[in-house]
Amino acid sequence: MMVLLALCALPTVVLAKRIPAPVVEPIVHNGVCYTVPNDKGTKGYVVASDPATGKQLWTKTIFRKCICPFLEHDVQWVFIKQMRLEDRRLVIVNERDKVYSLDLKTRKVKKLKDRTGEQTGPNKAAAGHVGMASRLAIRHH
Repeated sequence: MMVLLALCALPTVVLAKRIPAPVVEPIVHNGVCYTVPNDKGTKGYVVASDPATGKQLWTKTIFRKCICPFLEHDVQWVFIKQMRLEDRRLVIVNERDKVYSLDLKTRKVKKLKDRTGEQTGPNKAAAGHVGMASRLAIRHH
């Protein structure tokens, strides 16, 4: 009986589709319009263009998402859901709540903490060990 119920539920899970990509409002700053096309779920990127002519000035990849070929592709896609201007950088948040900054002068991308406060990037492991060492030191004193 359980197997039959599981088999009946399987087609609905396999055929599940993702919701449409979020629409992110453009930002105009110092004569440049910054947009997020959200047209590829495997790559989040920003396009800089001239607001008067629409001519593309440059693009910058913020993150990439590898797709497992054995799973349905569209449910693995990750899109940018938010972009805001802070000083001379764009702060970009994706659907997995990973936060990135794009320096508008140097065009360098930096991975920041995610929205839950968890450290991301190469210092993640070191941050975890420091926290553990602090807890052990407190426990022994």
